[in-house]
Amino acid sequence: MKKLVIKLVVLTALFTAFFAMTAFAAKGDAKAAFTKVNEIRVANGLQPLTWNFQIENAAKVRATEIVRSFSHTRPDGSAWYTADPSVLYGENLAQYFDGADEVVVAWMNSPAHRANILKPEFKSGAIYTVEVNGEVYWAQEFGI
Repeated sequence: MKKLVIKLVVLTALFTAFFAMTAFAAKGDAKAAFTKVNEIRVANGLQPLTWNFQIENAAKVRATEIVRSFSHTRPDGSAWYTADPSVLYGENLAQYFDGADEVVVAWMNSPAHRANILKPEFKSGAIYTVEVNGEVYWAQEFGI
């Protein structure tokens, strides 16, 4: 009986941990948002964006910065594209959205963000998220 109780406790702990990690992984899913953006681009007759790791690094910088100061102006007062001026040509930011579906819908409902997503000149990009105190900050960067 004691072995059965131990097995049930271990199984319950594993089951709980699995679902806790699954819920956490679904929050702020940058790759899922990137896929959704590409689906929208293709549905509108555009080429999908390619993931660019240099742009991802800039998106990481910007996502980290908007935690301190949510703005297209960087905390040091410089323009957003100075995170990497060699590759950045467009930016979408967001907060208060946990999931990829929510953030992409919000961007598509905003004329300026929608214009970035549907700009034919953009050929590459990346999205990066940072979660602080349960709040997800999104930075989507675009390149040509």
